Amino acid sequence: MRIGNYEIDPVIDGTAQVPATVVFPNTGDSDWAPHRQLLDEDGRVGMTLGGFLLRGDGRAILVDVGLGHFELFGRKQGGRLLDNLALLGVRPEDVTDVVFSHLHLDHIGWASLNGNPVFSNATYRCDQRDWDYWISGPIEAMRGVPEEVAVNQRGAMKPVADRIETWSTDRVLFPGISVRHAPGHTPGSVVLVVSGGTERAVLLGDVAHCPVELLEEDWDGLGDVDPVLARATRNAAARELEGTNTLVSAGHFPGLAFGRLLKGQGRRRWVS
Repeated sequence: MRIGNYEIDPVIDGTAQVPATVVFPNTGDSDWAPHRQLLDEDGRVGMTLGGFLLRGDGRAILVDVGLGHFELFGRKQGGRLLDNLALLGVRPEDVTDVVFSHLHLDHIGWASLNGNPVFSNATYRCDQRDWDYWISGPIEAMRGVPEEVAVNQRGAMKPVADRIETWSTDRVLFPGISVRHAPGHTPGSVVLVVSGGTERAVLLGDVAHCPVELLEEDWDGLGDVDPVLARATRNAAARELEGTNTLVSAGHFPGLAFGRLLKGQGRRRWVS
């Protein structure tokens, strides 16, 4: 898919099939009845892990890098990102920039390996508020992940600390690519907007884990540090996107595929 100067490709690290009631614990079968197309035959939500490769203007930019060899839900769900990157003709040393939507482990797992940066020529970029919360702040002050996961997050990022560049306000990162603060899931969670002419694509990070969260305004997300703020951020994003031609994807949407949010009579619809 091309938007403006950038070719955008999903780069899958792995997949997980998670029972819908684990991802959304306050829901039941009747809640999911209008959204059965988003579940598999066993009532599970498909959670893809990975990131997006943006190529253009002399850059090869990775937005999030998956889980790597860490575990999720007690299993090693990832590990394929570099192989799938190679299928796109890109080596780790070809990557010029790694941009994190936030610093949860399943988005930073390939930041380093065996104490060395995986993307040896890249500048790593994130929101300062997430760096302060997850990496440099006290672990005992964190909410949203178990202590073991928090320790692993720090371990993944420590080898790239000297090549981190941060932002603290909404800004243009590169021509045609901007970041917008989208707090709640984490303090420094952001969405990335890729634009060119009249075309626009939005990468939501974990503002939504499944398209259903853009359809149901009262459902809570997964692993939000501040659930109330996360819901407000998510609903504001959905209202902005509905009825537009903006292409939308997120860090765990099935296949990291893009879709559009259509405005319906009394209920939004997701079309991929």
